[in-house]
Amino acid sequence: MRIRDLKTGLLICFILHFSTFKSSAIERITAIGAREVALANAVVALPGYYSVFNNQALLTESKTPGLAVSYRQPYFIKNYHESALSLVYPIHAAVLAIGVTQSAIASYKESSLGISIAKMLTRKLSAGILFNYTFLNLPEVNRYVGSFQVDGGVSYQYSDQLYLGLHFQNILRTSAETFQYKFYFPLVVRFGASYKLTEKILLVGETALDKNAGNGLRIGSECRIAANFMVRGGIMTNPFHHSFGFGYIWDNFQLDFALVHHEILGYSPFLSFNFKFNQ
Repeated sequence: MRIRDLKTGLLICFILHFSTFKSSAIERITAIGAREVALANAVVALPGYYSVFNNQALLTESKTPGLAVSYRQPYFIKNYHESALSLVYPIHAAVLAIGVTQSAIASYKESSLGISIAKMLTRKLSAGILFNYTFLNLPEVNRYVGSFQVDGGVSYQYSDQLYLGLHFQNILRTSAETFQYKFYFPLVVRFGASYKLTEKILLVGETALDKNAGNGLRIGSECRIAANFMVRGGIMTNPFHHSFGFGYIWDNFQLDFALVHHEILGYSPFLSFNFKFNQ
């Protein structure tokens, strides 16, 4: 049996296992952005254009409009990809953002479209909310089902070096019903911090609370080894992954790459880029 086919089979087994025993296998993509993934996705307190997915409150740190695109081929499995797009636009009193994701394997697809708004409440405290709709393509019955979801988060800038973040995913605890199962999208609570240890070293960490999947810890670090070049690494638990990657900045353009390792399925490559528009 080819390695690719073995990985595909293992992946399907995982999906069937969680579908049968937890009824929550279908959920939105959470690993978005190569920088974020290289940091073990410990980014609930890390500002960026992908904050529309991770913690909407941190969008207030985006002072210029920007576009971000992320792509992943999980475990090098053929015909399996995950992609995301974020468009951020600050206005006078708030920051608006659109987030789009898609996950597809063979003829099955999951897609989502979200609209977010974030606002400074005080000089240090921000809040944001995301209204998201997820579409599930069911090829076996040739139809779509959908689910409306709401996310929300807050961030607090304790100092120039320290940010704190708290985020709630799927506050309404919504579900989607297929021809055979009723899937409940999980309510996930994340709390964490990012700390700028020096001008060149950034530390991030968070804990994720999920009633279905259990609790997890994520930590990561980023080191700027040249003016425009960064290296990153991180680890997470439940399930255990380790990740690493690098980033390069050139004027308004940023390119990031990451690899994440699963102890059974192997490596997943991530590629993303960000572009800041001149105002």
